[in-house]
Amino acid sequence: MLNHYRIMLVLCSSVLTLVGCTNEKAFERTQVEGVVTLDGAPVEQGVITFIPAGKGATAGANIESGKFVIPKEKGPSPGDYRVEIDSSVPTGNKILDTDGETMVDEYANAIPPKFNRLTELKVTLKNGNNQHLFDLEKE
Repeated sequence: MLNHYRIMLVLCSSVLTLVGCTNEKAFERTQVEGVVTLDGAPVEQGVITFIPAGKGATAGANIESGKFVIPKEKGPSPGDYRVEIDSSVPTGNKILDTDGETMVDEYANAIPPKFNRLTELKVTLKNGNNQHLFDLEKE
């Protein structure tokens, strides 16, 4: 019976130790807001994503009428980031839907690959409020 008690005591101590160890500070976060234009005009609708170059939290936001806001509680951590921007627009063409019967509007990314999947955009985010203008050009 004493042996059983010791095993339970060791197990309880281990659990308490693990709980204490996992109470580490979560990623520090920061607010980011800004404007995205393409060839001088605001990007009407899209998505912007901040991807950390090292450790940190990835974060993103919708772009509406050229503006985006990522509040601190959902924001990225301070540090260096790659930035990807996407905006799907109708091409004017119709394509066959996945059901194999219906024709639907075709969409394409209006943002050149050098600003999304092959991004050349990089920023350094600091503590506090970060404001950025992404003035993109197709050529």
